[in-house]
Amino acid sequence: MKSITKLLTIAGLAIAFASCASADITWTFNTTTFCLHCGYSNELDNDIATGSVFTTDDTGANLISWDITVEGTNNGVNGADNEYTPGDSFRTFPMDANHIDLWDGSSSQYIDLFFDSPGITSAGGTVNLLQGDLGADSDSTIVCNGCGTLVSGSVFGAGAAVPEPRFGAIAMIGLAGLAFVAKQNRDRKGA
Repeated sequence: MKSITKLLTIAGLAIAFASCASADITWTFNTTTFCLHCGYSNELDNDIATGSVFTTDDTGANLISWDITVEGTNNGVNGADNEYTPGDSFRTFPMDANHIDLWDGSSSQYIDLFFDSPGITSAGGTVNLLQGDLGADSDSTIVCNGCGTLVSGSVFGAGAAVPEPRFGAIAMIGLAGLAFVAKQNRDRKGA
């Protein structure tokens, strides 16, 4: 009976703590466009395709995965769209709340995403991408080959999941019940 009580207690604790874990945050791109030679006759345009996303942990500070497609006339590789995924690209610098840099070695293209203050956080919401100074500013959102600079764009993330407090209370009541049953069994054996 002791081992069953211990196992039930451990299982109850595991369930209670698992319910307190927050979820990863998936960030989707709102209409995000870039141009090279903006306003000139040889202007080339890009955008980040609808459905492009990246995922951070519940703090917003660690990049978990990404699937970002850059499409348009300024892609450099035979005009083909360029998709950034963990299978074909990697981060070139450590991520922080204000930027993500990805490099695709197969196409020799990269994307630098810089976020307006406060950056991406566990709160989620809409965060604007920084335009910078036509790509000359080190904190500007760009897509390269050719380094098209951001015209406009933002990302939206749903805030980290907040656990239901009711479940924690129910788990604690269940654990208290297990402890009571265990104590009753000990008292019977001792009597």
